Amino acid sequence: MSNSIGRLFVVTTWGESHGKCLGAVIDGCPANLHLTPEDIERELARDIPDIELGTKRHEPNKFEILSGWQKNRTLGTPICLIIHNTDYKSIDYKQFQNLIRPGHADYTYVEKYGHSNLIKGGGRASGRECIARLAAGAVAKKVLSCFDISIESKVVEMAGIPISSKEDYQKAKEKALLEAKDGESTGGIVELRVKNLSTGAGSPIFGKLDAVLASGLMSIGGVKGVEVGAGFSAAKMKGSVCNDEFYLDQGKIRCRTNNAGGLLSGISTGEDLVIALAVKPTPAIPRQQKTVNIKEMKETTIECIGRFDINFTPRVAPIAEAMAAIILVDELICSGYIHPSKISTLTKI
Repeated sequence: MSNSIGRLFVVTTWGESHGKCLGAVIDGCPANLHLTPEDIERELARDIPDIELGTKRHEPNKFEILSGWQKNRTLGTPICLIIHNTDYKSIDYKQFQNLIRPGHADYTYVEKYGHSNLIKGGGRASGRECIARLAAGAVAKKVLSCFDISIESKVVEMAGIPISSKEDYQKAKEKALLEAKDGESTGGIVELRVKNLSTGAGSPIFGKLDAVLASGLMSIGGVKGVEVGAGFSAAKMKGSVCNDEFYLDQGKIRCRTNNAGGLLSGISTGEDLVIALAVKPTPAIPRQQKTVNIKEMKETTIECIGRFDINFTPRVAPIAEAMAAIILVDELICSGYIHPSKISTLTKI
């Protein structure tokens, strides 16, 4: 099982959804980074952005920094973060512990590991695993902030409704809630935008930055597609429209449009890096579906009653930011754009 990502800035997550705790180990974070508990609390608080659509499992996400940090400064040694689980109910899963849930990881986990870990809420396949990513992402974001690189996200489609305003979001939310009354769940699309990324980040061929980012973003549970810039729309464009023409802006080369999404041949152009993620509907739904009892090897039905998200698209947004931050810090350290010795002079106090 692969639980680590990165080459020099390495993040390893651990723990299960219904275990005592989850956490992350960050190896390769530069020393002297100014990091406060509030930096991490702020990201963990974004775990469930919309409580009406998200799981009813609400936890304070209390955490501890066990190593690699003291007096609000990183030491350059591995940072170990632990987040306590305080609101898990394994009893919710006993009713279907031998049934493989359609759309979930139960079947493939059983085939690969001999168990699905259902008694612990899906274990590592649960969305709760991502709380460790948010914690590690908080550290990565703090590194990026030293170089004025910022990451933002927004839900641009949900329950089939495009979103460009608060009113659109409310309409989409109402539709998602209406579908939920019929035992259904819905999906959506998240847009990720990285600002102030310097030109030249990334490598060609197998080290393309879009390929590395796509790999990391696709590791988020429920993400089924990643688009960079115009994405699949580029297939319908003419070359003259798809190409981003260049111009000079006070002696600096810029792009008039950004269909490339800030990347050419896997290398950053200096324009905003724009990525869209397709999020599938929550697989666990309170609606009867056909499945198999893996203990008796008989066909049967299942209805998932429990505290599951109605639509987890809003929850994917901050997780996508965290993953992008982790990947970018690693890439920028590997390529020399971020030198550990510069952190102490650039970090914001």
